Amino acid sequence: MSKDSRIGSDFIAYVKNELMANRPVRKELPGGGRIHIDRQLPFLCIYREPTGRADAGTKRLVYSEASYITAAAGEDISGLTEAVAVLMRDIFGSFLIVEIWAMQSGEFSGQGRRDAGPAFRIYSRQPSELLSTVESLQNRLKEVTLHRFHAAVEVVKTDKVAPKGQEPVLKEDVLQIENIHLLGLGVLPLYRDESGEVLYPLELKKLRRGVAKALKHAFFRFASDLTSSCPTHFDMLGRRLVTRAVWESDRALAEIDDAFDFLLQVTPVNTEEAWRVFREKNYRESPFFLYRPRPFDIPEMKRKLFEVPIEKIEDPTLMELFDQKREEIDRKLTMLADRDTENFLYGSIPTYGRVHKSLLNTAESMLELLKERKHENVEADAQNGTVDANSFAKSAEAEIAFYKKIYPKLSSKVLVRDDIVAGAMVSGGDFLISEGAHFPKNRVEALLHHEIGTHILTYANGTAQPFMQLHTGLSGYDEMQEGLAVLSEYLCGGISKARLRVLAARVVAVSMLCDGADFIELFSVLSGKYNFGEKSAFTIATRVFRGGGLTKDAVYLRGLVGILEYLHGEGALEPLFIGKIAVEHIPLIEELQWRGILKPPPLWPRYLEEENAKARLKEIREKRLGILDLIEKGYI
Repeated sequence: MSKDSRIGSDFIAYVKNELMANRPVRKELPGGGRIHIDRQLPFLCIYREPTGRADAGTKRLVYSEASYITAAAGEDISGLTEAVAVLMRDIFGSFLIVEIWAMQSGEFSGQGRRDAGPAFRIYSRQPSELLSTVESLQNRLKEVTLHRFHAAVEVVKTDKVAPKGQEPVLKEDVLQIENIHLLGLGVLPLYRDESGEVLYPLELKKLRRGVAKALKHAFFRFASDLTSSCPTHFDMLGRRLVTRAVWESDRALAEIDDAFDFLLQVTPVNTEEAWRVFREKNYRESPFFLYRPRPFDIPEMKRKLFEVPIEKIEDPTLMELFDQKREEIDRKLTMLADRDTENFLYGSIPTYGRVHKSLLNTAESMLELLKERKHENVEADAQNGTVDANSFAKSAEAEIAFYKKIYPKLSSKVLVRDDIVAGAMVSGGDFLISEGAHFPKNRVEALLHHEIGTHILTYANGTAQPFMQLHTGLSGYDEMQEGLAVLSEYLCGGISKARLRVLAARVVAVSMLCDGADFIELFSVLSGKYNFGEKSAFTIATRVFRGGGLTKDAVYLRGLVGILEYLHGEGALEPLFIGKIAVEHIPLIEELQWRGILKPPPLWPRYLEEENAKARLKEIREKRLGILDLIEKGYI
């Protein structure tokens, strides 16, 4: 080695002093390895690079952990490992070292062929003393899957816990010290080719996540059984130290995401004029829509997007979240390049989804239950009265002021504009209102809870977190956001049958769009079969056909159905308001909360403090009410 691989006493003394003060240690070792220890912890993961052969990917298996040491080929880390082990043993009463290595050909005696799925081998010197720890590790490793194969796991008792061709990381006299324990974990390296040089990144990412989860469960069992540490959840033993690659990736993704407003870019600027012409031509010619110029270079933005150093992120949870977001931004940029062409729809389906049969059946059942005469909704609005854009804006400003008293950093503004097709929408944390819009008086409170109590509130809560992705929105957040927002309308008692008809009609519209219907066909079905007024039918069709075919409008009802099902399973509401997240992110968000990376959100929806809302929420949970139940049983 060109570097001096000796780890001197001064370096070891520095590490011990930092750990005694419970400060994080992250340093490159003299020979090319690395030590990363978040804080005082009763465990340590080890990886030692083999000499004379390539071993791509294996080192990254320990990067997932809060405490690890890696060694370059030939680098002696025994003294450093011993110093950490003895110090942490003295603090916690017991200490566990797990060394990870790639098994070589023929080392696994079970089903671990490369064509039969993942395989692991656990090596233990003291199987009786570490029985529950080994069992926990074994059981969790069995849950690891790759290419639909479940892992095979063996447990082996041996006096020599070390990779083939190497000596144990600790000398025998150290291993005889009471309460210092050593386990080995051999991994079948399905994440690289036979030569050890060519990496398979997707396979490595999947295995890293499974191995990391299994190790945390094993560390939790060890800490609970044999140490003075008292963690209440296995994720509390995860990483807390956030590396530079995370901050760089987060900032870069947010800058790219903030550089364009996707919905504004795909929303026509001539909606009112298009409606006037459509009506004058007796609804027989599809409208012609105009869009805003795209003030950005899409290829240049994509180049910047794929320069974001996500692959350097060691934390698999954060890497997964950021990777998903990059894919979504890439799809949206492609959609903007394809705007006003048939290719736009092909990008919309993987981004926002299509309508599955069960959701379409629900929407059609809702429309059947909520039948109306064509002008019934207009007559109801006239009877209840409406407010104009400026009056609605004053109510919105008062609602934002309420939340700003609680969280002074809230910077959202209310803007009345002439280029908004929807009556109102949130964009970039601001509340935009169409200047020509009128809002039913009996719907004002519900709309404020929808737009401000959900969309702006989660935006503000996201800005309070260390990662910008939580306010710009994690991948696929729209469905959860809109489901929560519509739920807020029901819980405050402000959702109407007319509103539910629109949500159901949007699902039918998206389904027809994906099945090849044109604008006139959809308009005719909405105004004819489902008795929507001509202007309402035009608005629904416009929203669905904007940009070239946008399937986003199905997420409102799909999100509401999903939220109701989540509540039936006693799902907690608190994680849903931490920022803009999707339902599949809830376990990851809870993990980051347990690890102390995410903070408690500063804002909580005002309507959830009201007794009527609490009662309605309780009823949904206890009676397992779905959307059709709410309509059929007269709750709406």
